[in-house]
Amino acid sequence: MSAVASRSVTWLVAGVLGSGCVTAPQFYAHEAEFERAIKELKASGGAGGQTRLAELGTQVDALHEEIARLRGAVEETRYLAEQALSEARAARNAAGSPAQPTEGSAAAAPSGGLTPVSVEVRSYEEGFAFYRAGEYEAAIDRFRAFLQNHASSDYADNALFWMGECYAKLGDYERAVLTFQDVVKRFPEGNKVPDALYRQGIALLEIGEQTQDEETYTAAARQIFERIVREHPQSERVAEAERQLEALGP
Repeated sequence: MSAVASRSVTWLVAGVLGSGCVTAPQFYAHEAEFERAIKELKASGGAGGQTRLAELGTQVDALHEEIARLRGAVEETRYLAEQALSEARAARNAAGSPAQPTEGSAAAAPSGGLTPVSVEVRSYEEGFAFYRAGEYEAAIDRFRAFLQNHASSDYADNALFWMGECYAKLGDYERAVLTFQDVVKRFPEGNKVPDALYRQGIALLEIGEQTQDEETYTAAARQIFERIVREHPQSERVAEAERQLEALGP
């Protein structure tokens, strides 16, 4: 990680501290059991508790991955459906038009017979396909190109969010924090804001663990989770944010 990115995250954390889709009941049940096991372990200190705790930790990690996979599947299905709908509308409009668009008209399809909408969606899907395949660096390159070419796209906040997820998957939590912050800053009314805030909080906790400065980064993450609960009460991320706050303690 570059010194510039590290400084940027430090400034972001300082700012936070200075400022005041898919459901998974099974995940929440296991996470609650995991938290109870931690409390029991602290109370008993038994070796058996350590084994049980490790088992539960593995289960919770697996459930986290499953939820991420399901969210990804929902995203992919949604955009494939939107692509089909857009192309159907384009075909219907073309059929109802008395004259075909000329080569120089705005409605003309680019080479290959693709409409501008389908080019845009296909570009997004390329990045998302790399993300799903675990090829995170390639996905970052595709999403970056998408944002350069389609900055005003309805999918722009999603592309930026998945870039942040790619950085997190690569263990580059500093860049992940900054990318998630960019989602919130650039698309404050977008539907990805609660997700970006939550993942930003998780990334801050990871940085705290890596740098052994858990006090600073935990405090910043806490304020992020509190912000989700306060500003986005209808989001499905609220339950997860509340659980994080409970796990962090008073």
